[in-house]
Amino acid sequence: MRCRKSTAYAGQSRSHVALLEGETPIRRSELGSEGVCCDKQIMTVSIRPHHLLCMLTYLGKGYTPAFVENYSIIVQRLNDGEPIALVDGPDALCHPMLSEPCCHCRNESVRNRDRTAANDIAHALGHSVETGDSFVLTGQDIALLRNAFANGALRKACEGCEWHDLCSSIARKKYRGCHLAPPD
Repeated sequence: MRCRKSTAYAGQSRSHVALLEGETPIRRSELGSEGVCCDKQIMTVSIRPHHLLCMLTYLGKGYTPAFVENYSIIVQRLNDGEPIALVDGPDALCHPMLSEPCCHCRNESVRNRDRTAANDIAHALGHSVETGDSFVLTGQDIALLRNAFANGALRKACEGCEWHDLCSSIARKKYRGCHLAPPD
């Protein structure tokens, strides 16, 4: 696991960055990794399971400009090697939408989507994926998930999603231009 770069949002130092809803600061020693990054504080990004699927095809499009800006920041944090903490319910990506009158982030149908996604992701990765898990998304993980997404094995959670056709098109184009690209 790598530490996040010393700058976070728009050049602010990590100590001046407010946590997004659902984020938890953790110390390197709590992760059981010694000597890699001294004892600097790192963050985890709260992500609900179905958003792991959404990120596979993220091209910088979304519901609102604030949503897209937040999404792009989060994807960059993941690309920088920041850990994900799986959550049940609204996550860091939902944050800009939570005050919207038609926000769907708390709907039971979305929680069902999360459960379906978690099961399918676990199958694709070959290990359990549960709320409360924390992990770093690797390039190998992304490759496995994108392959399963493209061949339909991860698409059950996408049924009824307004972005389904766009994501299908992106997968057919081999994910060209997608923003999620963590290092190995």
